[in-house]
Amino acid sequence: MILRIAIYLATFMAIFLSGLSAVQADSYKPTNIDATLYFQAAVKDREYCSMVVKDGELVAINKLTGKPMSNAAMTCPDMFSWKLFAEVVRDRFWSNWADENDNWPSRPHVLCQAGQSPDKNACCQPGSADNDPKHCPIYPATRHAAKLQRLTEALTDEAHEMARDLALRRDTRLPFHHTLKPLGRLRMPESSKANADEAATPACTSVKIDGKPRNLVAEIVKRFNPGDAESVGRVIRQTNAELTIRNQVFHDYLFTNNLYNANGVVDVFQANQQNLQSDAPYHGVNHSSQGGQSGKLYSVDLPPDAIMIKSNWLHHDLAVALGMPDDSKQYISKVLQTQIDLQALGLSKSPQSCHLDGIHHLVAFHVSSKDIPNWVWTSFEHISLPGRCDITGCNDAYGYASADKARPDGTADNYVKPNQRSDRLNSPSIVFNPDKGYPLETIRPEWDQLLAALHIGSGDSTSQVEPDPEDAAWRNFRLKGSQVEFVNSIGQATLLGNSITEAGFMDGSSCISCHARAGAAVNSDGSANFLALSVFERSLSDFGYARSHYGIPDPFWFYNDNNSRPKMAVMQTDFIWGFLNARPLVPGKR
Repeated sequence: MILRIAIYLATFMAIFLSGLSAVQADSYKPTNIDATLYFQAAVKDREYCSMVVKDGELVAINKLTGKPMSNAAMTCPDMFSWKLFAEVVRDRFWSNWADENDNWPSRPHVLCQAGQSPDKNACCQPGSADNDPKHCPIYPATRHAAKLQRLTEALTDEAHEMARDLALRRDTRLPFHHTLKPLGRLRMPESSKANADEAATPACTSVKIDGKPRNLVAEIVKRFNPGDAESVGRVIRQTNAELTIRNQVFHDYLFTNNLYNANGVVDVFQANQQNLQSDAPYHGVNHSSQGGQSGKLYSVDLPPDAIMIKSNWLHHDLAVALGMPDDSKQYISKVLQTQIDLQALGLSKSPQSCHLDGIHHLVAFHVSSKDIPNWVWTSFEHISLPGRCDITGCNDAYGYASADKARPDGTADNYVKPNQRSDRLNSPSIVFNPDKGYPLETIRPEWDQLLAALHIGSGDSTSQVEPDPEDAAWRNFRLKGSQVEFVNSIGQATLLGNSITEAGFMDGSSCISCHARAGAAVNSDGSANFLALSVFERSLSDFGYARSHYGIPDPFWFYNDNNSRPKMAVMQTDFIWGFLNARPLVPGKR
């Protein structure tokens, strides 16, 4: 079954490094892998996809007519992915957007009602500067605007000091494992985001082992990369600072509609369930909170300009130890912290963690946008990642052209084929050849001109600790692929995975299918259950790692099938796994 799944999954992938020089079609001999990847390598953008800058913003147009395009997300998903790339970079997502603790405080207070205020009633008021950040959602670009501006302008010494300001420190985490646990918060000493009753995580430069403080950084760098690791991507996946953040539209929707706490989500579930039981076939009308007026939700339905990003940041010393470039100018960099499990690395006999503080490099990131009801899914990877096009290939019909010298003459230059080799057995087969690196794709003229017009990737960074949109290192990212459907027009499951985020199970990764399983159920005691469905299934990759779901969702995940009226078992939460971090209201604040 695993072999059948692997072959079926592989059917949706991309075709090797195209671009610089092609060969005659009669001299090119596709392998069995190439034939299987043919459908995944399809050109996703139509020939009339184009963009222009108008009033400082990117606008999608039909290049044959010059008219605005009505649905670029579906018609030109690769082009639209680069549009999102430019927009989130200009918005400084890495510092301005809300992380998961900003969205879902660990001890949330109740939403303020008419006539109440945060300072007098211990409640949370959207838009108020008096909200307690320990108990209420905050949006960094608003709450810390002045500090963020100073950080952007600060020179090296001052910048390093400001980057460690407790108010500006980002909450990162290790990735979800197959057990899919909620966010494990990385608690820092004296952190304004930490709870007083939770122990702080010590720095890896001063960890008490057997009662004595030790600097374990050198040992961590030595041990984090075992010689028999499945891939470099898997090593990075398990040893990076994963920062998941959401834009202001997203953040405000959660806050104003009381979805920053688990109780508010339960209210929506109950309203939906009651609607099904008493009013079918008629649906309740969703009224989200607008203009300070409270809303009434029957489902979680984010606005069309909501965006969420999962980004992967790797500590500089770990990157160099993996053979990646030592030159920081090749990366987008920021001061962050990586959580290190000392017991897992054999540095502690008991469960113990420390945080590895310092310069981290952005090596990959997913962008998800609500421009279409089932979201647009897209992923970018840094050129230094040796396995960035492994297994699934890389597919980009808009930004950068493949550099595959073996591409037959007259074929499209959208696809970077995964590296292959012979297994050299008695009856040999062509198999994947992972972690060997890929030639650089070439930027296409239109995208090059648009980046220059938008002042993205057009110069040097002014800070080592805070990224700039102008930093030339933004041009070191390549599109892994885009996804807007569960299946294509002939019924084949679409795939999209990142060589870091989905390392170990990338051959069956589908962003849209995985996030479709994000939901909420209600326990018998009335509390929320955000783990009724899991990211991972009971099927395994060839390496033994759990797979995530791909293909079309099963309606019986969400509704019970019985002989009477159907009953909702799990309410979809609009593809948002982040609700795992929603906590019950502080007792007495309901």
